[in-house]
Amino acid sequence: MIRESAFPKPRCLDPIAVLAHGTDSFAPYLQDSGELHDPVFGVPTQYGTAYHAYANAVLAAVGDESRRADHADRALRGLDAALRHTADPSRPATASGFERDTGTVRSSGNHRDFTWPPILKTFRLLRDSGRPTGEIRERISTVDIARSFHSRPPSNWASVWLSGEWIRFQEGISPYSKDTIDQWIEEFFVRINPDLGWYEEPGRPNSYDLFTRFHLADLLIEGYDGRMRGQLEQLARTGLQRSLAVQLSDGALASAHRSTGQSWTDGVQIGYFTCAARLLPDSASEAEVAAQRALASLARWQRPNGPFSPVHNVLPPTRRVGYEGYTADAHYANLALAFLAGAVWHGFRGGADELDDRASSTRVDPAPICRAVAHRGRISLQLNGAPAGAYDGFGITDLTFGAGRLLHFSSSARHGQSGDFVNLGLALRSRPGRSRLDVVAARRHTVAEPIEDGDGVLTLISEVAADSERAGYAHRLAVRPTTDGAEITESTPGTATYQSILVPYLLDPGSGPTTAVRLLDDGIRLQLGDEWVEVRTDAAIESILDLPHGYENRRGLCGLVRIDLTVPAESVRYRVRSGG
Repeated sequence: MIRESAFPKPRCLDPIAVLAHGTDSFAPYLQDSGELHDPVFGVPTQYGTAYHAYANAVLAAVGDESRRADHADRALRGLDAALRHTADPSRPATASGFERDTGTVRSSGNHRDFTWPPILKTFRLLRDSGRPTGEIRERISTVDIARSFHSRPPSNWASVWLSGEWIRFQEGISPYSKDTIDQWIEEFFVRINPDLGWYEEPGRPNSYDLFTRFHLADLLIEGYDGRMRGQLEQLARTGLQRSLAVQLSDGALASAHRSTGQSWTDGVQIGYFTCAARLLPDSASEAEVAAQRALASLARWQRPNGPFSPVHNVLPPTRRVGYEGYTADAHYANLALAFLAGAVWHGFRGGADELDDRASSTRVDPAPICRAVAHRGRISLQLNGAPAGAYDGFGITDLTFGAGRLLHFSSSARHGQSGDFVNLGLALRSRPGRSRLDVVAARRHTVAEPIEDGDGVLTLISEVAADSERAGYAHRLAVRPTTDGAEITESTPGTATYQSILVPYLLDPGSGPTTAVRLLDDGIRLQLGDEWVEVRTDAAIESILDLPHGYENRRGLCGLVRIDLTVPAESVRYRVRSGG
């Protein structure tokens, strides 16, 4: 019997336990030298060694007392290895590219920029605990960051090494003055809109907006008191409101461009919200709950018998489902864990027994961002009107149903053969029957006007561009979040044609059970364990076809249901409900 009762609130987790479990899952891959090797490719990767060392250093300070000596030893060896590589840019770059089809490993450029904060923070923790670090302090003082680090402000990479250099300045061993650090910080504001709480780089990813804002907030947490402090404090305040808005109800970051669906975006949310709780006492309770919600997402990606996953599924790492070309387990999983470690060090301990539903709210970001996120209780949804062609489809990129669940619509699904993206939404057919689909989410759109927010409905109006095979047409998408899902209306004003509703669904996240599809008279029901999601329509249905192979997204292996409608029309309405 399927329970139709209210969805239970998930209990909060112990962040130290999550940190220890994830960090210890990489112990088999830590070399005697302190260098961390990737579990799949057997080589050091980018910045994994430095962040693994930092996570161990935090556990050596606040973790299980019976394990602290072991964690301190791992941290010290890792610090030594990371510092050797960072201080000497003539050493070969570590692996940073991984081909899924052949297993080829590439090293491209200098990725040392990312290692500076964990090196400085690990050194400081070990020193303050009484470990011998005098020789390491001397080595840190001689690092030439102009040679070792590739990027300069306002690059997001530079925000990382800058947050580390501020700590070296505080230690009295930096060759740079506070005025120079002020100038570096000021350069970031070329890409920052303080009113929106937004850092922009090409593609406008949510991930690197947050990543950069975190490292700038970390400067404040570490006591930065230069002439840019007021601007950083303003960015922290408006940035918190942005981050609260773009966090989905399951704790993940709303999809947009690269690095979506990677576990480090959960970790950096935890770190950022913990910083915000300390910097903004009047918003502390809201920020702390958001950190707990992000932890609920992060904790889902611990593989039962393997290394912590760097992506939002727990399929075997050799499958590389949801990975991007620069992603492997050693560096990106440990980046996620290190962000959690930093939050733990700054006092993040969980807290409430249960995660409450979210208050109703909406955020619309204007062009050129052109995205909108709405929340109601345990429901969150995002519309993306300007997707990055290599990463996302147009329209409803996220519809999530609360923390503690796996079955969501989150990130666009992609077919392995065609490479086309598909979201929950409309497709057009030129004739009746199972004919070729014109997938609206896969087409190129021009947004005609800003996303409308009125009476609880988000409306996205666009013009679909003509291509060599298909005509253009107008498209209108209106979505209203409900207490258990969403009500959706899609139309092609002036173009009446045969329609299909496409439902890309998470088939297998790697956690055990897979999703079953049950056909209904007016739609479908998806079932994954106790969780269920229904998609129903009042339109007459000609046929329903389940294609359970060939698709995947950042959450795992996917299937696709096409619901072909009988009567040509300009508009179709359908409803999504969830429970379990």
